[in-house]
Amino acid sequence: MNDRKYMAVSPGAVIPEALPEFRIYIRSSEGRYILWALEGNKVGTDQLAKLTEGGLSEVFIDIQDQFKYEQYLETNLGSILDNRWASNDQKATIFSNVSTNVVKNAFETSMGLGVMSADVMQRTQAMVKNALLFISESKSLQALAKMIGHDYETYEHATKVLWFTVSFLNSSKDILEKIQPGYQDLDVEQKKEVVRLCGVGAILHDIGKAFVSKEILHKDGPLADIEWEVMKRHPLSGLAMLLDTDLPLFVKKGILHHHEDFNGGGYPMGLEGLNICILARVLRIIDTFDAMTSRRPYKDPETPAKTVRIMCGKPDGSKVTDDSEQDPRDQGMRPCFDEDLLRQFILFLGNVKLDR
Repeated sequence: MNDRKYMAVSPGAVIPEALPEFRIYIRSSEGRYILWALEGNKVGTDQLAKLTEGGLSEVFIDIQDQFKYEQYLETNLGSILDNRWASNDQKATIFSNVSTNVVKNAFETSMGLGVMSADVMQRTQAMVKNALLFISESKSLQALAKMIGHDYETYEHATKVLWFTVSFLNSSKDILEKIQPGYQDLDVEQKKEVVRLCGVGAILHDIGKAFVSKEILHKDGPLADIEWEVMKRHPLSGLAMLLDTDLPLFVKKGILHHHEDFNGGGYPMGLEGLNICILARVLRIIDTFDAMTSRRPYKDPETPAKTVRIMCGKPDGSKVTDDSEQDPRDQGMRPCFDEDLLRQFILFLGNVKLDR
């Protein structure tokens, strides 16, 4: 009797001529699992062509091989995202899964060590580098649009902030020039390196939340004052964790100041205006947009259109009472942001086919 348990995986993860260390199965119409590829064997293009022509949307692996499969995805991410046999949606799902796992691992290991280990930093940087080409493609924005409105989870949120940041910066060379003076004179690889480093800052912007309890992170309702004070420490915690890494200063400052408001009302230092580094000002906008369009345990997601209205609105000065159901931010958040960057981001959103 076969008591194995199987898990569905994307056929887009199967790379021609690769040597996966796990067996791959397909499921028959009768529900039987049939061996399709042995571990350590190359999968030929003919095999993949038949799979694609057959219209199969999933293949299967033994659930005991899940760890091997996740390692395979991370190691081969660049090749998978360049795989012509994989659809754009399959690539997006795989990229999201890999980046989520890397960020989750970064949180868990950093919580125990108190710092970002060299191994985790290397994995994070490699993942961002492998994903850059895919994120930079205009068609990947369609897949990103489908993720808007999902539940807010710290790990997936980090992935979406990375995705938005890299896509936005690639469409805004003038901002990259301000982030790295002399950007326009760099060669192609050096320009990619600047974008990659911004992407690393984006995906690690909330790494300091590793020191915030799960009870606070997942609270089913607004935070109490003392809980909010704990939450506001996370940018400083993030900087402390990354202080001894080789990340450049502009990335560390971006992580430290991504909750500073342009009008000086943010945290942790209450900086205002151009005293806030430009990467932090970009992250402030993108972090807010994704957080507001994500579902929380205590709040449904706002539509992108309403989120933009709130972010562009100016407060009318009326007081929101403590027993009011209205979020004070709903009066308008424009003073929080660099208006020039906000305007550019809204124009960028016009290239993303938003369903809501």
